[in-house]
Amino acid sequence: MMRATPLVGTLTCLLLVAACASPAHQNGNAAPAGSPDPTIGATTTGTPASSTPSTPSAPSAPSSPSARPSSKPTTEQLVLGPNGIGSLKLGMTRQQADATGMVRPFEMSRCGYSSLRAAPAEEGNVTLSPTLGIAAIDVWPGIKTREGLGIGMSSAEVLRIYPAYREGVNAGYATTPGNDKAVYRIATRNGKVTALTLQFKNQDCYE
Repeated sequence: MMRATPLVGTLTCLLLVAACASPAHQNGNAAPAGSPDPTIGATTTGTPASSTPSTPSAPSAPSSPSARPSSKPTTEQLVLGPNGIGSLKLGMTRQQADATGMVRPFEMSRCGYSSLRAAPAEEGNVTLSPTLGIAAIDVWPGIKTREGLGIGMSSAEVLRIYPAYREGVNAGYATTPGNDKAVYRIATRNGKVTALTLQFKNQDCYE
C-alpha cells in the first residue's frame, strides 16, 4: 500500500523548483546579458576619455634682455690724461677715433675737426692732423687733468700744480707728466683758466 505524500511538502517542493527556474530580478539600468559594461573606460565626470594625447604647452619666450648701458662716458667719469681722454688717444687715426664712439663725425679740410659727444655744444673740440692723427683734445668745465687742473681755477693754482708752466702769446704751456711728446695748452684771462687742451708739441693744424 502506497504512503500518501503530505500536501504541504509537495507545495514546498514546487515553489523551490519555480524559484530556481525563474531569471534573477534585474533593475531597469542593468545591461542585457553579453553587453559590455558601460562603466569601463568612463571618467569620474561621465565624459568619455579622449584618445588624443594632450599637447604640452609651449615654454614661454624668455624676456628680452635689458638694453645695454650706454658706453658714452659722463663728465664725472672723464679725466684728461697724458695720452688722451677716455678711450680717445693722441695719435689715433680717424678710423680709430670713430671706433671709440666718443667723437662726432669729422669735418674734413686739410685737418679734420670734430667734438666729443659727452661735451656741451660747441665745446670739447678734437683736431685730426693729416700727419699726426689725433693731435689735440680740448676739454670743458668739469673735466680736470690727472693732476687736478680744470677750467675756472686760478693762475696761482696752475703754477702750484705745474711749476714749469710758462705763459705764451695766446696761451701758456705746461709739460705733461707721463708723455714727453705732449703738452697742456692752458689759456687764462683775469687770473682764471679759460681753456685747457692736451696736444702734441708739434701739432700742425693751428698756431
